[in-house]
Amino acid sequence: MSINSEKDNVKINELEDLTDREKLVVKSYLQKVDLRIVPIMGLIYFFAVMDRSNIGNAFTNGLSEGLNFNNAEKGNATSLFFVFYIIMETPSNILLKRFSPHLWFSLVITSWSVVCLGMAFAKSPASFLVCRCLLGAIESGLTPGVIAYMPYWYTRAEVGLRMSMFFAAGTLSGVFGGPIAAGLVSVKVKDVEPYAVIFLIEGAISIGFGILSFFLIVDYPETAKFLNEEEKELITRRIRADQGSAMKEKVTLKSIKSSLSDWKMWMYAIMFYSANVPGVTINTFAGPLIKNLGYTSRNATIMSSLPNLAGFVGQMMTGYTMTRFPLFLNAIFYTSFAVVGFAVAGFTFDNSKLRLGFLCVAGFGTFPNIPIIATWMSVNAGGISKRMISSAMTVSFGGIAGATTGYLLTDNFKPKYTGGLATNIAVLAIIMVFSLILSIYFKYENARRDRNPVDVSHLSEREQRDLNDYHPSFRYRI
Repeated sequence: MSINSEKDNVKINELEDLTDREKLVVKSYLQKVDLRIVPIMGLIYFFAVMDRSNIGNAFTNGLSEGLNFNNAEKGNATSLFFVFYIIMETPSNILLKRFSPHLWFSLVITSWSVVCLGMAFAKSPASFLVCRCLLGAIESGLTPGVIAYMPYWYTRAEVGLRMSMFFAAGTLSGVFGGPIAAGLVSVKVKDVEPYAVIFLIEGAISIGFGILSFFLIVDYPETAKFLNEEEKELITRRIRADQGSAMKEKVTLKSIKSSLSDWKMWMYAIMFYSANVPGVTINTFAGPLIKNLGYTSRNATIMSSLPNLAGFVGQMMTGYTMTRFPLFLNAIFYTSFAVVGFAVAGFTFDNSKLRLGFLCVAGFGTFPNIPIIATWMSVNAGGISKRMISSAMTVSFGGIAGATTGYLLTDNFKPKYTGGLATNIAVLAIIMVFSLILSIYFKYENARRDRNPVDVSHLSEREQRDLNDYHPSFRYRI
């Protein structure tokens, strides 16, 4: 449905029926965008996760001994990254609307890569912690920005699969991170410690991609040179009818208030926290956990990729399950695997192979929740401005997860780490409970709006869009 005149009802998430010709145009458009946008965003996230998580492989290969970390400093090295990630997320997402996406993302990538490379030259825990704080502050501009950027290109029905592919790239980074790090530490560089080689080479590679991304990232469908005029017109019309105009939407005090006062967005944020606690556990601490099962540093570094590989398989499955089953069922289904995996891995002490196997089961159930919850929040936020603020809120809680998880798995809790793994089970239970609550509310509210249509044609188009998900024509995705 195209947008009507000033005093007509604006239906912000309903699409028109397409002609056969228009269906072909949409198919052509999606093929082009899938090849141009998704791989680039996925690669960016691949490098982001690699550069933030390589600290786990560095600790496995001598970082703690090389810089004389104590247990508190080891916890800080993980947690302070996320503290500054949290502090800077919302300001970063607001700034995104004041910069063109290609400039913003390339600047963010190049900046964090320089910091990652700089960690190779840290001479003390203090200087290393400063680098980790800077890394977190800079990386905060990525994930909420991408969550807001992807719906510029896709309707609510289309964005879920693409967000799954985006987050799967981060999990894939975990799959390759261990073997890559194992290879890098075997490289002999004069006067450079093996763990420092990881930061040096991975940072240099990311810098190269950051510079390249300036030329590869396209800002909006309206300005995309790889689309013809017919494709631009149709997709702009579809997306505007679905969620508003990307180029015209502004972050306002009203949209900030709308997000912060919405209990549903807070539930999504808490769910995202609960998904990221086990995610950080596996991404950052898989190597040390596996090493404490009796494996050598090199083998533990390589094998740390196994839980991530299982998680990647799970995330690939969401591309199918998210389009065919309700999102709340997706969350409950995958979370149940994570609960079982952490339960066995956390309380089976005599069989290292069994613990490793169920750590992989935990990975399979953990990582799919990240795109599921992020997508669920995004499609139910309503307008673009509210979605941008809500995405920053949600991802900020993911940062809080990283800040707290760093202290659950320090050397103080070796070798069993029972308390930390039990905490993972507790937060996973929150996902299951909140998913049920939201699904019940959305089903009730959609039915209520169907029964009691409300005429808001007396409001201007701007006023109607400011209603976001409370607009009478909006229907929540369950």
